[in-house]
Amino acid sequence: MDTINETRNKIEGLRIDLQIGKIFSSLGRSTGKIIDAAKQNLPQTDVTLPDDGVQITDLLQQLREDLGKGQLDAVTDDELTAILDHLGSPNPIIRDKGAFYIFNDLVQNQVLSKEQLILAFDRLTSDEMLLSHINEKENDAVFLRSFSVMLISTLIYIDRAGETFIDNERKNKLVEQIALYITLENDTRGFDEQHGWIHAYTHIGNVLDELASDNDLIRADKILLMSVLIEKYRRLKTPLIFGEAGRLAVYIADQLEEDDVYQQFLLIELREWRRSLASAQVRETAGMWNAIFNRQRLLQAMILNPNMAKAIIEYLEDSNDFTM
Repeated sequence: MDTINETRNKIEGLRIDLQIGKIFSSLGRSTGKIIDAAKQNLPQTDVTLPDDGVQITDLLQQLREDLGKGQLDAVTDDELTAILDHLGSPNPIIRDKGAFYIFNDLVQNQVLSKEQLILAFDRLTSDEMLLSHINEKENDAVFLRSFSVMLISTLIYIDRAGETFIDNERKNKLVEQIALYITLENDTRGFDEQHGWIHAYTHIGNVLDELASDNDLIRADKILLMSVLIEKYRRLKTPLIFGEAGRLAVYIADQLEEDDVYQQFLLIELREWRRSLASAQVRETAGMWNAIFNRQRLLQAMILNPNMAKAIIEYLEDSNDFTM
């Protein structure tokens, strides 16, 4: 089985082949082979969690108060780094209602400098945050991974809205890192009663939707990301039942509006997905049924999306392939 770096190198090779027109209709099969060969579900190792003590709670409270009074003009790099690190907190008050909300407020109120936006982008797209313990069995590092993806989508939006701090080199790395992240992310947990929202695959929908709207991103990269998502989604053996299918359907509909080539590629993927199910002879397991119902939920969300491309709706209706 391939290490993370071996998987990264394979994705990069696939990306080059797609860009030079060497592959298109066979892209899904090639992507699937990379996913299947990736070393995953390794034994858990210890996850280093951030200190949720008085230092971070006081910082978040002070920032919240200053923002509310309109008295916050700047934060230090150390304070910004502390906020980002606490995206990995298993405590939803610190992670979701704290670090996540505060970061978005800092961005919306234009408190962060351009240099700090770059600092945040580089940290969020780093292996340290985006790929932390990703090839192991379910673990607490998922909070850091998932919420890093969500904040990356925020930064892409801010960049496109006029800040323009993501240069070509960073955009290139972003495509590679998101493709690798989706390839390896197996944690499909939605809401946890103790730890709150995890929602990795909803956040994947958010970041892909932002990239779908990026006019500077070439079509080959957008097709690669769609391929990685569909092929990974096919292989998930745990349920996605917290609205992920609806969010991913929104991304797909938005991407298909950009160009007919995306519709052509998705039809290839949907037909291959259906063919593989029809020809499969496997023992019934919970994982098998989870995969089937994950597919059903996604196809239903696609056909119910009012912005879905007509060609996709017609295919789904003609094949009656979205019901059980």
